[in-house]
Amino acid sequence: MKRTALFAFALLLWSTALRAQWLELHWADPSLQWRTIETRNFQIHFAEHNRAQARLAAGTAERIYPGITSILAWQPRRRTHIVVLDSADFANGYASPIPFNYSAIFLSPPDDGELLQNQDWLELVLTHEFFHIVHLDKASGTPLNLRNVLGRLLPFFPNVLQPGWVIEGLAVYAESEPQRGYGRLGQGFFEGMMRAEVDRGLRSLREVSARGRGFPLNRDYLYGSYFFAFLRERYGEGVVKRFIENYSGNMVPFKVDGNAVLTTGKPMDQLWVEYHDWLRARFGASRGEAAQGMELARAFSLSSPVLAPGGSRWYVQADGYTRPKLTLNGRGLLEVEPDTRLAAAEAGVLVAEREICDNHNLLYGLQRIDETGQRREVDRCSRHRFAADLGDGRIAALAVTSGEARIVVVGTDQVLYRAQPGESITGLAAKRGRLVITSLRGGVWSLIDISSASPRVLVADEAVKHSPRLSESSEDVFFIADYGKTYDVWSVRRDGLARWTRAAYGVREMSEPSRGELLLVTLEADGDALRLYRLPASPLEQRAAAPKEPSPPVPADAIPMDETAYSPWPSLRPTSWVPLIQIADGAVALGAATLGQDALETHRYVLAPMFEFTQRELLGQALYVYDGRHGVRIDRTLTVRATEQENRKIRAYSVKEDAQWVSLWRSLRLNRRLYWGGGAAIEQEKFHDVDVGTSRTQNERVIGLVGGFDSRRTQWYSEGPSQGQELRLFAETSRRLHAAFDGNVVRADWRGHLPVRKTVFAVRWNEAYGTRGAEPFELGGSQSDDLILLLPVLNERHFALRGYTTGNPALIGHRARLLSAEWRVPIADVDRHLTVPPLGMNRVALNLFYDAGAAWERGATADYHRGIGAELMTEPRAGYLFGFSARLGVARGLDEGGETKVYLRAGRAF
Repeated sequence: MKRTALFAFALLLWSTALRAQWLELHWADPSLQWRTIETRNFQIHFAEHNRAQARLAAGTAERIYPGITSILAWQPRRRTHIVVLDSADFANGYASPIPFNYSAIFLSPPDDGELLQNQDWLELVLTHEFFHIVHLDKASGTPLNLRNVLGRLLPFFPNVLQPGWVIEGLAVYAESEPQRGYGRLGQGFFEGMMRAEVDRGLRSLREVSARGRGFPLNRDYLYGSYFFAFLRERYGEGVVKRFIENYSGNMVPFKVDGNAVLTTGKPMDQLWVEYHDWLRARFGASRGEAAQGMELARAFSLSSPVLAPGGSRWYVQADGYTRPKLTLNGRGLLEVEPDTRLAAAEAGVLVAEREICDNHNLLYGLQRIDETGQRREVDRCSRHRFAADLGDGRIAALAVTSGEARIVVVGTDQVLYRAQPGESITGLAAKRGRLVITSLRGGVWSLIDISSASPRVLVADEAVKHSPRLSESSEDVFFIADYGKTYDVWSVRRDGLARWTRAAYGVREMSEPSRGELLLVTLEADGDALRLYRLPASPLEQRAAAPKEPSPPVPADAIPMDETAYSPWPSLRPTSWVPLIQIADGAVALGAATLGQDALETHRYVLAPMFEFTQRELLGQALYVYDGRHGVRIDRTLTVRATEQENRKIRAYSVKEDAQWVSLWRSLRLNRRLYWGGGAAIEQEKFHDVDVGTSRTQNERVIGLVGGFDSRRTQWYSEGPSQGQELRLFAETSRRLHAAFDGNVVRADWRGHLPVRKTVFAVRWNEAYGTRGAEPFELGGSQSDDLILLLPVLNERHFALRGYTTGNPALIGHRARLLSAEWRVPIADVDRHLTVPPLGMNRVALNLFYDAGAAWERGATADYHRGIGAELMTEPRAGYLFGFSARLGVARGLDEGGETKVYLRAGRAF
């Protein structure tokens, strides 16, 4: 079955990933009881068990509404939809103005990295995401007038069509109040990252605009936010407002350079040079000689160091090409997931690792791993993100559910500490019966001893604190804090606070002290460094501990809140339409296209009806998908076959009707994704002779079963999937369906991917069998596979064999076999994007391939046709927003019927 242009357009417009959607995690589980709170400006959607947090979110959203809309001088015309999610053990959120203003927030607060700051998590994430909504929704002049007519179409949202660093930089700038320690600007992690950038060499405007794979991985947020701080300092308080206001009326997309000239009188390239000078002046001053230990390793990512009493060094290391590895003394033991946390334990480590749970959640579970790499599961999907061995056979762990934190004894109902309202916990340590945590409440970070029934605050102030660790005697408590806007190792003693390191850019993580040493992970310009640090005889700095009381919680605003059962219908209504016109060969068709989804993103649809006036035929396309698993697609198209030359009157035409339904069930794990289901497909074409009448020329009908297994993984640097394999199985029949074909088809499609250093060796084996009455298979061409694939496609009978043309009788039959081998080699990450014109390029890679395929009839001998060639694979970008994969190839068929073919395709071959 063909894949329609409208299908691709709709998926790209929704910014969906170009991969199998039925194997993707959908955060909103439709089986839960969903409810909706409606306030003056928002609709808050939540699962019933998150009602308390949803009401807090509603009150917080209304509280921040006036400030953000006042800053941007814009109010959305309709209520903004906010989905409250507790389906992931990480801190995040997202927002979009298309097809309507909607946002989602994850309740889990941050416990490490750049999001640690003094503001309550719920307020921070809502401020950031709602700023996105108002900023991206804002329009004036011609874009707004056209939006009033055609609705919410991408070209009529000028602020969406900007570089990512502008969009994210403005939101971080808006979320930040450095004088109060709010937001990322002025926070120790951002300060350290930018100091590292200055020392390494600052990124050019073209690099930052390209949104490539290079460091820093958060360049949009880092460079963008400081750019607007520079702009305000250099050009006055009102310059940021003018920057936004001017661009909001821009009908010609991507006028980033012109907006800079209009706002400051200088083109963006010149501003960027001034910006670099400002960064060097602010962050270039030396902090003195670093005291951070001996470097043991550098890598794309290093995390969670553990220094065992016997001297063994545990940590998680990743190279960006394959899955991270749990590493012991420099030797990789086994593969683990990103953001895995380790804690010291007897004869090994405790490992908190995330896994897909119930197909809709990404949650932590606990394991024990010994020095041989043997795993033993402690619990699964328990949400225990930090763990500590209590030394008496028990394990204490931090669990966060619905945004509320507790310290519990694993495997029991015992709660050792329950966080107060608005309090988040960022670390846990235990030794010899002593238990300490780091927490944030009311703008104050505290180190708290919770060993007894009466928790005791050891230190409390506005410096960010995390990663508490107990000394060997358990008397001193070490932790990481950003006093002086640099993360260093500190400890609390009876006589106050002591600083033990002077990191160049900041300490990210630390181990427990052992024999006077620490393992440190330090922040660097290009990845992370693992260091062994011997504690000095005396601290590098001492200061008094001045406990500070947290601010009282902000009372919930008394605002009207109407609660009802969630209904998808209000958000499913169309919000835009595109006129469709087709005039060709005497045919004239008019129509309109629209699309939509509900707030939970459970229902998605595309409708594009058309009417052809000369023959009075109803045409068009329609697509509906539920939960990424159940889908229906219908197409009806007209093709002119003959016309009168003089008056272009149609004498003959055909109407093709194509429909497909697929329903799937699945069992998802990060490294083992299974699916199974069934569906049906119909494809028929009727030939119409205007003078003679109608005749049917094609009628295909199949029903089938589908199933598969997928363990493939794609990493940050890898050239497509770099590990794992996939198997797709199809069993289809057209028997007794009164169609042109009457037979059975069985097909198996296997793909495997093996990393070889920075390259990938990929193999495909496609085996197909059809009975004599079934539609035959055909090999040839160079079409892309799975460029955009929302659900499995039934009735596929054509498979690419590079170097051969389709229609070759020697490559048509009821038995088919296709073997392909590819070696994919990254050449360079160009990562450059011009401002004028707004075009760019990210990766360039080389793919060398060998194909062999045969199609034959039962009883005959397979006659294999071989092809070899090379493809230059690129990632072009247009207009900052649109990036895709393309390949320019040359293939040579080595056997009869083979030719030298040059082709340009989107996507990979497989």
